[in-house]
Amino acid sequence: MYRYFLLASCLGFVIAMSLGWAEPVEPQFELPRILYVLNPPDTGVGPKGTLGDRRYYVDRGVEMSIKKGNVLNVYREKRLSPLVPSIRMFIGTMDITHAKPGSSVGKFIPSEAAMAHPMIRHKTAMVSDLVVPRLVIDSGVLFDAASAALKDGAMAEFDKVARFIELFTPSKLVIEGHTDSDGEAEANQMLSEVRANRVVDYLIAEFDFISAGMVEARGYGEDQPLVPNNTPENKQLNRRIEALIWE
Repeated sequence: MYRYFLLASCLGFVIAMSLGWAEPVEPQFELPRILYVLNPPDTGVGPKGTLGDRRYYVDRGVEMSIKKGNVLNVYREKRLSPLVPSIRMFIGTMDITHAKPGSSVGKFIPSEAAMAHPMIRHKTAMVSDLVVPRLVIDSGVLFDAASAALKDGAMAEFDKVARFIELFTPSKLVIEGHTDSDGEAEANQMLSEVRANRVVDYLIAEFDFISAGMVEARGYGEDQPLVPNNTPENKQLNRRIEALIWE
């Protein structure tokens, strides 16, 4: 039995080495997590509170520039195999209602698309879920419709991204591209990927403190809408570039 365990351990190490997981970069900080759930009090008068009435206690606050009114992304970590690292699945957003040094409290807004995924069994935020700082930019500010060519006036938005990165000094940053649901899903996926890569290329070229090794581009097409694509205003919200502090 011990030989089988040793063989499995060695195999896992070899796989990790080949995929670049054996020597992770030491993060300069740990991402915020939900520590516990604050359920609404049951007064015995009237109906009980719903999931939307819950508040979530997060273990970071103003020291990480988390402030009242901020909206952060929430991710659930899922491990598919003991031999590979956990993956992070986007499940919704956290609206911060209170913040102080060392902690904050927020209201969870689930993503309908994420909640429909079979891997997400618990259909609301829960203890240990990650709460990730983000910066959202309207794609229309950076790109013309259906285009991946940067507009001339995009520099001011990239200055915001640079300040966001300097604030957190992460070892890894993810730039995500998102679209609305208009058009073909395959075309939207490709457009989101090309736009995210264009933003990454620009950041690396223009800012000395942003290296190719610390920033990654990802495109999600129309798969992660913030709101339903049922009005022009909502579609505009879903057409976006997100900069995420990944660790």
